[in-house]
Amino acid sequence: MTAMWDASAREPVGVGVLYVANSEKIGGGNRVLMDIASGLNRDRFVPHIVTPGPGPLAAWAVEQGIDVCSIPDGDWSGRGGLVRRAATLAWTARRRRIGVLHAMAPMCYRAVGLAGRLLGLPRVCHLGFPPSPGELAWSFQFAPEAVVACYEGQAREVFSDVRAVRPDCRVVAIPNGIDTRVYRPAPVNWDTHQQLRRSASHVVLITGHVSDVKGYPTFLRAAARIARELPDCLFLALGGETTGPGPLARFKSLAGELGIRDRVSFLGFRSDVADVLRAADIVVLPSLDEGLPLAVLEAMACAKPVVATPVGGVPEAVVDEVTGILVPPSDSESLAAAMLRLLQDRDLARRMGNAGMRRAQEYFSVRRLVTEVEALYEQAMTGPVAHRRSMLAHAVTPTMRQS
Repeated sequence: MTAMWDASAREPVGVGVLYVANSEKIGGGNRVLMDIASGLNRDRFVPHIVTPGPGPLAAWAVEQGIDVCSIPDGDWSGRGGLVRRAATLAWTARRRRIGVLHAMAPMCYRAVGLAGRLLGLPRVCHLGFPPSPGELAWSFQFAPEAVVACYEGQAREVFSDVRAVRPDCRVVAIPNGIDTRVYRPAPVNWDTHQQLRRSASHVVLITGHVSDVKGYPTFLRAAARIARELPDCLFLALGGETTGPGPLARFKSLAGELGIRDRVSFLGFRSDVADVLRAADIVVLPSLDEGLPLAVLEAMACAKPVVATPVGGVPEAVVDEVTGILVPPSDSESLAAAMLRLLQDRDLARRMGNAGMRRAQEYFSVRRLVTEVEALYEQAMTGPVAHRRSMLAHAVTPTMRQS
């Protein structure tokens, strides 16, 4: 185990927190996990991560010196699969002397809930995308002590469903956060800047995984209209296929059909996200559904005006006509009009970008996210569950892959 140790006591410094990820990839929910785990005060809490398999998240944890292991999915494969996964999680938690269990999505919570019930440990479930109808009731068979919503509206939306399952469950809104030391207007990487912009006078960036739900078809149709108005405008798409192969080829084909294939650059995954943001004039996210997208917060922190749809937590970040412009989903005409307005009025774009930067710094810093999560852990550990006697008398020794 990689952790901080007190040499005299031979015990880890800080309470162990076991984070259970819903995917082995690095996407929105796991980005939040990474921010929390890397930002914890190790004198108080020591992170441990469980992934459903080897992959980028496990590799990142190893690089960060965070204890990580892989336990295959089983929450939704019948009672036997659920019990096996819960037993493995319980054994893992006991071996690492975990004090809090934190599932990063309802879809990976069921086994966490059962393991926490067996061990008498407080459980936290994080929400990202809005849960589908009935998802919380099914996932929370062994209900958590606390549910974390990623924006205020989401906390209100799920409150009654959560309380119907467990009347004493705490539902708290803790907005996602970004590292404002990384995401800021400067310094500009001029090599990246010139490589991406080429000789274009206008550059529009869509950022988010390549999929229909992120509004790529709407973006491309709006881009085709703008290309007719501004022949020197380039369009960048930052993100990869996290939902499976297929969308990228489909969207490249659509760009060709719209006559803008040579004007659109699909960049895939990149580690220099802040540099890419700084190279753009405006950032677009015309999603059909969202939680509180990090892409929007990162763009705001880099002082870029945002054109987005008012779905999920987006309106809590993007203040319409102040830090950006909100347009209806699937409306390429409205999207194009808003984009053109900002591209043709640089003073307006600058004012909105600066207002967004100030808002991101004040309300959406990763430090604020971590501080509020740590406070939630403290409260959970002093609640009734902290005094519950463990029902797991003997450690189970299942097969586990160590990353």
